Amino acid sequence: MRIVTVCQMNQARSPFAQAVLERNFPEDQISSTGVTANEGTPILPAVIDTAKNWGVPITQASSRTLKSASNEILTADLVITADNSHRDTMRNFGYRGNLRSFEEILEDSDFIPQDPGGLMPDAVSRELGKVGALTLRAAIDAKGYSHAHPIHVVIPHGVSDLGVALATAQMARVNTGAILIDADLRAPINSEIDELGLERIYFDIEQIELADIPKLNSNQILTHTRQIDFPERYFLAPLWREWIQRFADTSPVVMVTAPRHSRMRRLADSYLASYMSDEFTVISA
Repeated sequence: MRIVTVCQMNQARSPFAQAVLERNFPEDQISSTGVTANEGTPILPAVIDTAKNWGVPITQASSRTLKSASNEILTADLVITADNSHRDTMRNFGYRGNLRSFEEILEDSDFIPQDPGGLMPDAVSRELGKVGALTLRAAIDAKGYSHAHPIHVVIPHGVSDLGVALATAQMARVNTGAILIDADLRAPINSEIDELGLERIYFDIEQIELADIPKLNSNQILTHTRQIDFPERYFLAPLWREWIQRFADTSPVVMVTAPRHSRMRRLADSYLASYMSDEFTVISA
């Protein structure tokens, strides 16, 4: 598949989206451009650093104009744009194929990424997390990937919402016969699991390719063995998508993610963990 990602200046969102797709679909032809890009302008250093830490290194050294990318655009199977206004630009440019904008992919407005230019480092990470999640969702939709059973994601807005989020997820899993997964790899849920009296069944993100899919009863939760630095590198890898797919092909899935905000900073984890979901519930006190 030939895919082009598009943002305003081709210095942050679209080159990062390109890198994410290259990591997940190496067999595809991926490129990026910007609707008002200045040819040869370097990619923002904060974007390069974040992408490297997350295991999706930026491969395009500098920005490209629509003119320089015209052949890739006009022959693409899929064009993914950062803003709805970029859709109109692509149509006016002559592209008549499959076109998706970040703003239309998911209903949750908090998923829509801002341009990271000029933001503080934690905010850059959070916005790039949204870019990665929406880019992957657009690609798997276009490729026709599906799962037999629904995936429901429960997202606590802040740390104080964890208890209610887990209780909500547990109720949903009981009602649907789903498997329950603690998808917070950075700081796996602890006291809230004990308060609900759930039994932990541990998994290791670095061993999931080899692990069998466990069968859980309605009082068990799948949770990670330890805390992970840079969990984004795992969420952005093909193995996460394939692992969740394996679960959803056997039974419904309910996941609880990390909070969108920790006590210290904004996090990208909840967006990246949940891009395959069919239903979202955000818990905010």
